[in-house]
Amino acid sequence: MTSTKTALLAIALCFGSAAAFAESSPGREALKQHCTGDYMDYCSAYAPGGPEVEACFKTNLKNLSPGCSAAITAYKKEQRATKRVSEAR
Repeated sequence: MTSTKTALLAIALCFGSAAAFAESSPGREALKQHCTGDYMDYCSAYAPGGPEVEACFKTNLKNLSPGCSAAITAYKKEQRATKRVSEAR
């Protein structure tokens, strides 16, 4: 697996399930586009999918690029809205 694919997988797994990774959403696409470089710069020492990756992003929040920070915020907002819809069913 290439380092870029590993980075994308790590980002997807730290912010959602593998099943969600297969589904495309604007938030997920923004994470892929804006956070891959930040993962490689700050968090690539951690295995994809582990809680360490999410903790690493939180620890490095002030160091993340503005695009990645915005993508994380948008993704979390999208996930909360999705969760509310699924809970309402």
